[in-house]
Amino acid sequence: MSKIKTGVLGYGFSAKVFHIPFLKAHDAFTLTAITQRTGNKAQLEHPQATIYRDYESMLDDDQINLIIITTPSHMHYEHAKMALNKGKHVLVEKPYTATYKQALALNALAIEKGKVITVYQNRRYDGDFLTLKEIVNRSDENPYELDVTWDRFKMVNDNSWKAAGLPASNQLYDLGTHLLDQILCLFGKPISLNGQVRKLREGTKIVDYFFINLNYKNTVVRLKSTMAAVKADERYKLHTTKGTYYFHEMGEQEHRLIAGMAPDNPEYGDNASYDFYSIDGNKTSRQVVKGNYLNYYAKLADAINNNGELPVSHADAVLLIKYIEEIMATEM
Repeated sequence: MSKIKTGVLGYGFSAKVFHIPFLKAHDAFTLTAITQRTGNKAQLEHPQATIYRDYESMLDDDQINLIIITTPSHMHYEHAKMALNKGKHVLVEKPYTATYKQALALNALAIEKGKVITVYQNRRYDGDFLTLKEIVNRSDENPYELDVTWDRFKMVNDNSWKAAGLPASNQLYDLGTHLLDQILCLFGKPISLNGQVRKLREGTKIVDYFFINLNYKNTVVRLKSTMAAVKADERYKLHTTKGTYYFHEMGEQEHRLIAGMAPDNPEYGDNASYDFYSIDGNKTSRQVVKGNYLNYYAKLADAINNNGELPVSHADAVLLIKYIEEIMATEM
């Protein structure tokens, strides 16, 4: 089977860390082109790829099958729409779109064109989350409460586009999309959902704090993130009928990718430990499942080549943006 010839729109952190290494590591893909408007880094680091200075020229390249969109969040909808109209499959970096209406429109257009479109929710393949999923799915153990936290500390004087106050660019759209997607994967649609977003740091242009509460029949879930935490809280805290689980920090995949480790390296993956406190008072430390974001790309290849299941379904992508919009409406 011929390889999926891929063009990457944008050459920032997301493209360099979360996408291009996996295109190179997975046999189904080949990095064909990159759009980088200025600078020569893409050409120097990927001499085999064609470098375009504008998106339209890359879309006119008939050999490209798949477009990966890593541009600022408020541009995702237009860029994805352009790619679908050119007959390309599309992978959109999260968030999928800025609005629920846009998400519905992209799904409809992809169906009309007979093309794959999906959103990059790589955190479904974090080792700590995969371990949490195993625990929640056990038939002999029921979850009572789950607290999920992803804290950061960032100064307000950030000159990046993420801090400029652009649509769909804030802590909820950035990290909230990951956390909420994980919970919807674990438990499905909640009976009820409510939340709060705030601009806590003086002078900030963006929502830098969110809290989301999800209610299920026998389980309560709370999600929280802030950009004002010098020391982060536990990543996951889970109380069940058998005891309590503490997952301390996000897995190592991102750190290893930043350090240059290839995702097909045997040493790549998550190796963190977590603690279990049983109801009889004993504490044991255990190893998380060894996650790998390469599994996302394996599902994407199967969807494109064999009409397999999307790594993130249309329904999942739309529901997530619907909830994000509802929570954003609470801004004070």
